[in-house]
Amino acid sequence: MRLFSGLTTAAIGIACLLTAWLASTGDRALGHLGSVFPGFALDWGLNPIAFPFFALLGFLTIAVAIWSAEDGRYAWSIAAFAATMAAVLMARSVAAFMLTWEAMALVSFALVAAHVEVRMVRRAAFSYLIVSQAGALGILGCLAILAVHAGDTSFAAIARAAPQLPDTWRNVALGLALFGFGSKAGLFPLHFWLPRAHPVAPPNGSAMLSGAMLKIAIYGLILVFLNLAAPVSATWGAIIIAVGAVSAVGGILYAAIDTDLKRLLAYSSIEHIGIICIGIGAALLFARINVVLSAAALTAALFHAVNHALFKGTLFLAAGKVAKTTGTVDLDRMGGLAAALPWTSGAVFVAMLAIAALPPLNGFASEWLLLRTLASGMDVADPPTRAVAAGALFALVLTGGIAAACFAKVYGIAFLGRPREPHTTARETFGWQTAGTALLAMTCIALGAVPLLAVAPLSRLAEALAGAPAGSLPALGITPAMSAIPLVAVLPIAGVIAVAILMRRRRVRYAPTWVCGSTPTVATQYTATAFSKPLRRIFAFVLFPEHEKRIEIGSSPWLPSLIRYRTSTKYILDNVWRGMTARLLNLSRQGRRVQSGHLRLYLAYAAAIFIFIVVVAR
Repeated sequence: MRLFSGLTTAAIGIACLLTAWLASTGDRALGHLGSVFPGFALDWGLNPIAFPFFALLGFLTIAVAIWSAEDGRYAWSIAAFAATMAAVLMARSVAAFMLTWEAMALVSFALVAAHVEVRMVRRAAFSYLIVSQAGALGILGCLAILAVHAGDTSFAAIARAAPQLPDTWRNVALGLALFGFGSKAGLFPLHFWLPRAHPVAPPNGSAMLSGAMLKIAIYGLILVFLNLAAPVSATWGAIIIAVGAVSAVGGILYAAIDTDLKRLLAYSSIEHIGIICIGIGAALLFARINVVLSAAALTAALFHAVNHALFKGTLFLAAGKVAKTTGTVDLDRMGGLAAALPWTSGAVFVAMLAIAALPPLNGFASEWLLLRTLASGMDVADPPTRAVAAGALFALVLTGGIAAACFAKVYGIAFLGRPREPHTTARETFGWQTAGTALLAMTCIALGAVPLLAVAPLSRLAEALAGAPAGSLPALGITPAMSAIPLVAVLPIAGVIAVAILMRRRRVRYAPTWVCGSTPTVATQYTATAFSKPLRRIFAFVLFPEHEKRIEIGSSPWLPSLIRYRTSTKYILDNVWRGMTARLLNLSRQGRRVQSGHLRLYLAYAAAIFIFIVVVAR
C-alpha cells in the first residue's frame, strides 16, 4: 500500500509535467459538463498561463514522492493535494474553479491538522480554515461580478467581455481578487495564518503548502489581473507593488529574528511571495509605458515563482530530516549537523545560497532579472512611476541583505560548530529522503547556471500576456545577459582561492578559541537568538515582540518544540495605549516651555496679545 501510494503521487507529478508541455502550446478545451442550473456548468481546459505552475507542481510533487518513499506517511494526502491543485489549474469556469479551489483548501486543511491532538495545531488549523474560507468568498465575489457582466460563467466568455466592464465594477472585482488570492498566498496583513499553519504540517506537507499551494494563489492573481479583468490600470500595479514590498520586508524581518526553523522558513515564504507580487505589480505598472518592460517584469515574477518552489521545497524537506535527527526545530539547540547529516547539509547549503539570492544559483537569476527590469523602467517612466519603481528597488535590496544575514544564521548555527546536544542516530547515508532533497537542490544549480532553460519559455508567455512583440526581450538585452550570470560566480570563487593561497604562503597559525582564559565548550557557541539580536534592535520599531509557550510534541519529531504565538489583539491595544500615554507625557513636557514661570515671558505674552487685538480691531 505504501509503495502504491508513492507511485500514485509520482504519477500525478509526471502527469503535471506532461500537462505543462500541452498547456504551453496554446488553449485546449478538455471537457464541458452542463447543468440545469444557470452558472453551474463545469468547463475544463488548458490555458498557457497555467503551464509554469503545472511545471513547478509536477517537479515538486515528484521530489516529494521520492522523499516520502522512506517514510510513507501522508502519501495519500500528498497525492490528493497535488491532484486538487492540478484541477484548479485546469478549471475554466466559475463553478469548476470554486469547486476545485474548495477541494484544495479541504485537503490542505487535513495536512495542517495532521496532529490535531495538539492544541496549538488545532488553533493553527482553524486559523487557516477561517482565512481560507474568507478568501474564497472574496474570490467568488470577484468571479461573480465578472460572470454577471459577461452573461456567461466560462473563463473564455469572461475574458472576451472584460474590456467593456465598467471601471467601478472592475475595481471592486480586482479588490476582491487581491483580498481572496492575497490571503491564500500569505500577503501582509493577511499573512498571520501562514507561520502558524506551515510549521505544524508534516515536512512533505509543508513543502507542498509553501512550494506549490502559495503559487496556485499567485496563478489566480495573474489569471484575474492579466486575463479575466484586463486591462487593469497602473494604479493597481502600484498597489500590488506596495503590498508585495511590505510583505517581502516584513516576512524576512520576522524570519531573521525567529529561532524556530520551520516558522523561519514559513516567514521566508511570505518574503518571496512579496517579491513575486512586486514583479506582477511592475508588469501592470509598465504596461501603459513600455510593453517590453512589462513582459520582462512578468517573466521575472514567473521565474521566481518556479525558483521558490525548488529551494523552499528543498529546505522544508531538509527541515524534516533535521527534526527527525535532533528531535527539535529550535535553532538554539542545534549545532554541528554537517557532520551527522552530510547529504542534507549539502542540499541545504545550495538552497540557502539560492534563497539568499547569491550567484550563481537560480534565486539570484530571477531577482537580478527583476532588479534589472525595475532599473530599466526608471529610465523611461514618468516621475510617479519612477518613484514607485525606486521604492520597489529599495525593498528588494533591503530584503536581499536581511535574507543573507538570516540564512547565514540558519546554516552557521545549525550545521556548523559542534553539536549542543548528543545525537543518537548514526551518520546519514544516501537514501530516498536525501535523493528527494538532492533532486531539488541540483535543479537550483541547473537553473542558476543555465537560466535560459526557464527564462526562454516564460518570456514567450509573458510577451503574449503583455502584448509585446515576440522575441522582444532578447532585443531589450535582458535575456542574453542572463547567460552571463554564471560568470559572476567566478569573482567570489576566485576570492576564496586567493585567500587560500595566501593562507598557505603565510602559514597562518591556528589556535583554540579564546574564552577569557577558560576552556571553550559547546555552550560558548553563538546561538540563533544572539546572532539576530542586532537586527532585532535595529528594527524594533516595526517588530512585535513574541510570547513563548512550550507544548508537548509527543512522538511527532517535526512539530515545533517551541511555538511562539502572539496575543495580537491584546498586544496591539496595550501598545496603542502605551504609545498614546507616552505621547501625551511628551506633549506635557513640551508644554512646560510655555508655562515656565518667568515674568518676562508672561509680559511678552501680554504684549503679543495686545498687538494682535490692535491689528484685528483695525
